[in-house]
Amino acid sequence: MGQSLDDFETDLEGLIGRPTSLRPFVCDGSPLECEAFIVGFNPATTMSRGFWDFWKGGYGFERERWFSAYKAERAARPLAPGKTRRNPISNTRRVIDWIMEAAAPVRFLETNVHSLPSDDIKSLAYEDRQTAAFDFLLSRLRPKAILAHGNDAAAWMKHVAPPEAHVVAVSHFSRGWSRDAARRVGAEVAAAVNRRPYPDVAPSLPQPGESRGPR
Repeated sequence: MGQSLDDFETDLEGLIGRPTSLRPFVCDGSPLECEAFIVGFNPATTMSRGFWDFWKGGYGFERERWFSAYKAERAARPLAPGKTRRNPISNTRRVIDWIMEAAAPVRFLETNVHSLPSDDIKSLAYEDRQTAAFDFLLSRLRPKAILAHGNDAAAWMKHVAPPEAHVVAVSHFSRGWSRDAARRVGAEVAAAVNRRPYPDVAPSLPQPGESRGPR
């Protein structure tokens, strides 16, 4: 018998608490329907509203409401010294959207090895680098494909990815990506989810080589 969304919610709440400072994932609707993971190191955009503010019982995660709040908080944040403008969404968010468009109708769950947001990797304290939420998601959802971006996430996947999952490791989405490259990755993920053959990643595709900076 398959797991229910109510059971998933109860178990996740028992693990991360409610309210929580963690952001274990973002998806559109039920995480139980997600067949592919996009995995980074940890969330890079801090928000005043918590994960459970965007969760609706019996439905799952309300991505559109979360995305509206994300854009509003990003726009209201003070600019860094020397900066005169800020894009409505981050480079990382733009690349993720391109990948999802190319892979549609594949359902994605955006997650991270560590669930606590921070401005950059260095500012995430060692004691906050917990993986319990990610481990829970990996074991409960068993994705068919995992797209890991950045050295840290790619290295972690070598140790924990389920053997049946197709893992794609690429450079961090915060820099060096074109729409065309993102769409090729999306096509590879879609092929893996649907168990179709797909050529090896083209040499021009951004490969792991840099950890993320602020975004």
